[in-house]
Amino acid sequence: MLLKTVFTVILALSIKLIIDGVVGQPEMSVGLIVALLVSGFLISAAASVFNGYLVARAGADILADVRTSLFDRLQVLSMSFHRRSQAGDLLARFSSDIAQLSGGVIKQPIIGLTSVVALVFYVPVMVTLEPRLALPAILAMPLVVYLVNRYAPDPDRALDDEKQKIAGVLSEVSENLRAQPIIRAFSLHSWSEARFRSRIEELHEASSLAEFRIQLVATLSEYSVALVQVMIVGMGAVLALGGTLEAGTLAAFVALLVEFTWETQVIGRDVLPEIRKAWSGVRRIDSLLATMPAVTGGEVRHAVPALQTAIRFEDVRFSYSSDGAPQLHDVSLTIEAGTYVAIVGASGSGKSTLLALLLRFFDPDAGRTTIDSVDVTEIDPPDLRAMMGIVFQDTFLFNVTFGENILLADPSASTDQLEAAIAAAGLSELVERLPDGLDTIVGESGRQLSGGQAQRIGLARALLRRPPLLLLDEATSALDPSTEADVVDAIERLRHGRTVVMVTHRLQTAVNADLIVVMRDGTIDEIGRFDQLEQAGGTFAEMWKKQQGFTISRDGRSASVTAERLGGMALFSGLPHAQLENLAGRFAAEQYQQGAIVFEEGEPGDRFYVIVRGVVEVLTGAGDGRQVVAHLEDGDFFGEMALLDDAPRNATVTAVTPTTALSLDCRRFEELLADAPEMERVVRRVAAARARANGRSEQERPANA
Repeated sequence: MLLKTVFTVILALSIKLIIDGVVGQPEMSVGLIVALLVSGFLISAAASVFNGYLVARAGADILADVRTSLFDRLQVLSMSFHRRSQAGDLLARFSSDIAQLSGGVIKQPIIGLTSVVALVFYVPVMVTLEPRLALPAILAMPLVVYLVNRYAPDPDRALDDEKQKIAGVLSEVSENLRAQPIIRAFSLHSWSEARFRSRIEELHEASSLAEFRIQLVATLSEYSVALVQVMIVGMGAVLALGGTLEAGTLAAFVALLVEFTWETQVIGRDVLPEIRKAWSGVRRIDSLLATMPAVTGGEVRHAVPALQTAIRFEDVRFSYSSDGAPQLHDVSLTIEAGTYVAIVGASGSGKSTLLALLLRFFDPDAGRTTIDSVDVTEIDPPDLRAMMGIVFQDTFLFNVTFGENILLADPSASTDQLEAAIAAAGLSELVERLPDGLDTIVGESGRQLSGGQAQRIGLARALLRRPPLLLLDEATSALDPSTEADVVDAIERLRHGRTVVMVTHRLQTAVNADLIVVMRDGTIDEIGRFDQLEQAGGTFAEMWKKQQGFTISRDGRSASVTAERLGGMALFSGLPHAQLENLAGRFAAEQYQQGAIVFEEGEPGDRFYVIVRGVVEVLTGAGDGRQVVAHLEDGDFFGEMALLDDAPRNATVTAVTPTTALSLDCRRFEELLADAPEMERVVRRVAAARARANGRSEQERPANA
């Protein structure tokens, strides 16, 4: 930069030499001046090329470091952070924010530094040539640039809003790509396009405002500096015409003034606005890098225990947020080593939270979790998790080979150990049928495989570690009945010689457990073996009864309900058996993939639903204000008031997992009522009583979701 700037100064001075010297003294060598200029030009050009190389290398190094730091930070941040963060917002930090970091924090400051170095060289030469013109220029031009950037409309808030809108667009695209099967199956193209256009319109408005404010600062800076330049040139002309300034000196000064003006405009028009534009991205990157993980290694006092005695939760209390309701209330539980324990309960009861604490995804607010009397907070988290095999509800598969997806659990495993894990998970026949065997690429998110096959890979992955502790978090909830039975059989075979903890809302999968723990509202409501809990008539018995009375095909595509089960529903409890039999035959089976919309708020209420298998969530509100008000599972029903009234749906229902439901169309129900008037009186009497008990009208009841 210095060599380039020196050449610019020499070029300006040569003009004075040529005009004042060569013209006045022809004996001076023009060739010598030209030779010096050519030499200076070549040196300056070479320096500029090398400067570009250094800038490119430095910029690439800085961006690589920032991207790596961001990625590393995401690996250690808490699960609660990832749960509340939008994927698009995080991706924007790696894309648009990094792009602005490259332009506004690396390239533009270097350009600005080049301009500042040039200005430093120009100032003494300009003062030497003509101080009467130099001092006003040197003082006025930086001053107007400062005033414009200080008092022009602040673009920061508009830029931050633009960033949020970009994150929203990225989230929309990401969600749309994952939801393509649902969009195509339910012809949701128009709905998806409308949502995306809405996001784009919001981004368009935010970007227009932000860009206008940035351009306004740049334009005001440019023309303010240009105005000062015009005034200085005018002053020089007056001095020259008055005979107090030589023509050569004026020409040289104007040449430097043009360069001085240009470099000042670069700072005011390009560098400062771009830095301000990039600063919103810098703030977002910095906020992520400054976020501290909720769980750290802390003081590692113990090696990983062998799990020879028991796992204990001792008076554990936990909340996902400091201002939120506790998810666990003083929970105490002992899981003996070598036993098979099932933790059951409704969604939100706290059962999965226990596993999260055991895995140290979170640390308890009070109490402690121990393995062989060692507090898990005194064990390094990676070492702690290395003794566990975990199968989640949704097994994530990377876009690598079949074998590599399993070997992720233990890259050092031998071929025999890999084959043993594959056989134990019931995958041997599938591997033999694959075109490239274990070297078959499974596709992004495992799209080449079925849900059951992916879940078996998750089981094989967990078993490859040969873990003393096997954790299953709703591992079968997304499977069809046939695959679920196979996975449960595999778990039954593998339970011997290790401790197994299964979290499930499907009680049928917990029948053979050594111990069943029933969670309710963050506390342990009941504990015991299956036969003990069924006979006790408590929460477990109620849940068990609710999930009985259904039959479902092995592929999950067809289902039916018994008259006895319908009689257990309050709305139909007063009907005689014959009418219940007739009613049961009028239900039709429906299937919903994960993420599918059962119905939207505001749609006509024309159908009543009973969940045979799966989980749905009930949401109210719209857009960013939408809230989940309930989760419904096997045996639950919703939309009952649609059978009696024409009121629109007052909530939206979506499938959390693949769901099989039985539905009763209101027209078919009306046909049944027309043939049995006494049935209508009984049903309406029960519905009215339930509405009064809830203190609201029938149209307002959540059952009309």
